[in-house]
Amino acid sequence: MMRKDKEKLGPSGMSQNQAFSLLEEWEGRDCLLKINNLSMIEKLKEELGGDELVSFSTPEFSVCAQKVYDSLDIIDLTFENVWTVFTAMLPLVFN
Repeated sequence: MMRKDKEKLGPSGMSQNQAFSLLEEWEGRDCLLKINNLSMIEKLKEELGGDELVSFSTPEFSVCAQKVYDSLDIIDLTFENVWTVFTAMLPLVFN
């Protein structure tokens, strides 16, 4: 549970995702813009840079990192082992 914060915009004590999902519980309103033409959004995304617009690395780095990850034969990536996986990958990605 999140702590109360009277300085926070919107309802306090919950995440923004939770607040949006439970609008009725705090008398909120849905102010999202309704999109009827998804193809228009896809066209705009392509004009602005396509998938690279929302990626965190270059395509080349992603390919390299994926090859290193695959070479480690990791069965399951979890919050518990992510740091171990990262430290195993780091020297391999940058050598």
